[in-house]
Amino acid sequence: MEGIPRQKGVYSLLFELPKEKFIPIGKLGGFLFKPGFYAYIGSAQCGLKMRLRRHLNNKKKKYWHIDYLIERANIKAIVFSITAERIECKVAQVLSQRLPCLPGFGVSDCKCESHLYYCPHFKILKKEVMNAFSPFLCMFIEL
Repeated sequence: MEGIPRQKGVYSLLFELPKEKFIPIGKLGGFLFKPGFYAYIGSAQCGLKMRLRRHLNNKKKKYWHIDYLIERANIKAIVFSITAERIECKVAQVLSQRLPCLPGFGVSDCKCESHLYYCPHFKILKKEVMNAFSPFLCMFIEL
C-alpha cells in the first residue's frame, strides 16, 4: 500500500474477470459478468489507505456490492484523487457516457445509474478512467 495516502478521496479499482461468471451481488441479485475489464468508482471518506487496504484484503465481511465481485477478480490498478469533495458521481457520469455499466451497482447512496463500468480492453478502460479523473489531480498505481 505504498504511495497511497491516508487522506479522504475518491478512487477507481480497475480489475479483470478472465472468464464469464455468474456472481451473486448481495441484495442486488445475481449477474452474469462478461470476461474483460471493469472499473469501480468509490469514495473513501475515512481515508484512501484504509479503504483500499480493505478492498485488497480477501478476508473481510461483505458489506458493499463491490465486496461480492472483487473477491473473484484480479485487481490490475488503482486510480485515486485526494479530495474531501464527493466527486465519485462526477467521475461516474463521465464514464457512463463512454462505457457500458451494470445498472444499480454501487449506487445505494446516490442517484447515479451505476458505479461499475465494463470494457473488453484494459488500455481503453485505463484511458477512459484517467480521462474521467482528469479534471482532478489523480494518481495511477499498477498492481
